[in-house]
Parts: sequence; C-alpha cells; structure tokens
Amino acid sequence: MSEYLFTYGTLRLNQSHPVATFLSENASLVGLAVLPKARLYRIDWYPALIETSDEKDEVIGDLFKLNDETAWPKIDEYEGIGNGKPPYEYRRSKVKVKTEQEELESWVYFYNVELPKGAELIESGDFLNP
Repeated sequence: MSEYLFTYGTLRLNQSHPVATFLSENASLVGLAVLPKARLYRIDWYPALIETSDEKDEVIGDLFKLNDETAWPKIDEYEGIGNGKPPYEYRRSKVKVKTEQEELESWVYFYNVELPKGAELIESGDFLNP
C-alpha cells in the first residue's frame, strides 16, 4: 500500500538536495497541501516543524504519494531517525493534511528536540516563500 508524505522544507519539489531528488524519483507529487496546527522555524539551512494547538497556525508544503514502502529507510535516515542516541532530531508521525480537493492522512517529520536559541519563526508557514 502506498503512503503519503507531507514535505515542508529541503525535501519539497525542485529542491537541490539529493534526497529531494530521490523522493521525486520514488514518489508522485499530489500537489500543494496545508498542515493545520503547526508552525515552521528556521534553525539553520533547514526548518523545524512544531505542533501547536492553534487552528490558525498552518504550514504549506508538498504532498507526495510514495511508489512503495522501500523509500522510507532512506528518508528516515536523512531525517536522522535512528542515528545516534535518542531523542532523535525528528520523529515521523501521521497527520491530516488538506489539499484543494480533500483531506488525507499523511506522514510528516516533526522536530523532536528543543528549538535552539535564535530559531526564527517562518511567519508565512512556507519555507520556500518566507
């Protein structure tokens, strides 16, 4: 069974990272999507996604449908899951995202440790258009 992945940063469509290229070759783009109750912070050259309880907080990203489950280990490795000692920098969770047509259940990577000092809120909720 194929799974969905909501990407909001370095894995979005047309990003130059090799894992973004891997994703584009091993998944189909569904389109833009919105993740409610979430905020984005710039912590370096990449973002941190944080859950909130506020319906007004939204993050914009790309929704992909993976061709098969064999892509998950490579994506998990990129996100630092299983590397080093827990807690890992990110954790993968299922969420509901909204597309123009429907609401879907998707995997997403939430930042899993305390935000560093100086983390900058991305007001727009869109890493590519801050």
